[in-house]
Amino acid sequence: MARSTFLHAADLHLGAPLQSLGNRLGPEAREEALRLSRRAFDTLVRVAIEEEVAFVVLAGDVYDRADRDPAARRRVLLGLQSLSDAGIPVFIAHGNHDPLTSAELSGDLPPGITVFPTDRVAQHDVMMPNGVTVTVAGISYERAEESRRLVEAFAGVSGSTVVGVLHTNVGGASAHGNYAPSSVAELEASPVQYWALGHIHDRQVHATPKGWWAYPGNLQGRSTKATECGAKGVLLVDVNAAGSFAEPRFVPCDALRFERVTVDLAPVTDVPEVSDHVLTAIATTMEAADDRPLFVRLELTGPTPVAAALDQSWNDYSEGLIEEVTAALGRGALVKILRTYRPAIDLIAERRRERLLGKVLLRLDADPELAEDPALRAEIERTLVAALDGSR
Repeated sequence: MARSTFLHAADLHLGAPLQSLGNRLGPEAREEALRLSRRAFDTLVRVAIEEEVAFVVLAGDVYDRADRDPAARRRVLLGLQSLSDAGIPVFIAHGNHDPLTSAELSGDLPPGITVFPTDRVAQHDVMMPNGVTVTVAGISYERAEESRRLVEAFAGVSGSTVVGVLHTNVGGASAHGNYAPSSVAELEASPVQYWALGHIHDRQVHATPKGWWAYPGNLQGRSTKATECGAKGVLLVDVNAAGSFAEPRFVPCDALRFERVTVDLAPVTDVPEVSDHVLTAIATTMEAADDRPLFVRLELTGPTPVAAALDQSWNDYSEGLIEEVTAALGRGALVKILRTYRPAIDLIAERRRERLLGKVLLRLDADPELAEDPALRAEIERTLVAALDGSR
């Protein structure tokens, strides 16, 4: 008997440009990266078919823009047709990037593809291979800035094994727009056992007394923003014979990957050693990327005795470091270098001393702009130490 599993994906953002490839990537390599990024949806379709899932849910932002880039729309229709041909139903809820138009409710979608309406929660039953009937319920956005608490509309859903499909910001996460706001308490009080959510781009899986609520994250990273970094893909969820849900399993679908690589320079005693530590960290990150092209934001951090020497030689030294890292990354690229390292003195202790350096550091602590820009703050601290160290 085939496994009784469904696939949960969200935030495909098809048609989106890659926002951070760096300025060291030539036109051909840039176009190749864009081409690769478009493979993620094809991989989703392949995973669904190979895993013989009973159905697929797409929890919003299938498209990156409301006007539905034509090439992206063709890609979606081809993928949905493949799933339809394989006998796999697909349930789609639209989100803030792709609010629903009436044409998509009655448009040219293949058989077996269901788009949830905007005016109510619709529910559909799917018979799983193990005989369990799963009720899939969902609702779409009717506008980009959806302010309705759509979670409340699920109160009337019936069924003993329910999957709720919703694009929502649980708890008002500040890094994302607070659309269709909801709370954990509202999710847990609903008749839904598995919440298939979208909107938050970093993967999250949370247990509830009745099951799970989960964000699979976006399908393909697009920049070195923290929520865009790391492995991206889908969740596979098994439904057991008693009608309960197993813990979701992550399957990567991304074709290229963005990462933040942080290298602590505290152990470094000589400037030439910096590149050794950097290249070791890059190699470890590349190994975890499983042969995907890697686009890296490199941060050099920590208290280090070579801070002053590295600052003094940075313009010349950085050129060689960039060349070494670029060669190591191969098909990828070094997007940015941040320098947050500092001289190897105890800046925390300095703040407690009645000396000029400590007083200036305390003034910096009160600057809200510097709190949001660690690289600038580190640069100012290095300059202060060099200029005021004698005051200690």
